Amino acid sequence: MNNKDMMQFGEGTFDALYGHRIVEIKENSIKTELEITSDHHQPMGLVHGGVYSSMAEAAISYAAYFSQEGVWVGVNNNTDFIKSAKQGKLTCKAEPIKTGKRSQLWEAKIYNGENMCAISKVRLSNLNA
Repeated sequence: MNNKDMMQFGEGTFDALYGHRIVEIKENSIKTELEITSDHHQPMGLVHGGVYSSMAEAAISYAAYFSQEGVWVGVNNNTDFIKSAKQGKLTCKAEPIKTGKRSQLWEAKIYNGENMCAISKVRLSNLNA
């Protein structure tokens, strides 16, 4: 897979299933979006916390793979939920805190409009190291 193939989450992946898409990807940075539907809600009508965690981990893993050599996978995901969302568009913006050849630590912030809904720190491991 080359960098041009990374411009969108692949067909048949979990991200494609729940509507997560890449808006912009460049070295050490990624921006993704998701249009909220009722399929993303938990029983109380709010976006399920797993949506935020999934957006962060997928965006960060793709950005690391795009930016660094190796196959990068999440080994820890710590997501704090700040403000709930019911409708609209979620936007995830992620950048690295620390990059290395074997492990990396990234941070993602997820917004609904101007409101920050969640912040995630995701540690990645390089399967090829």
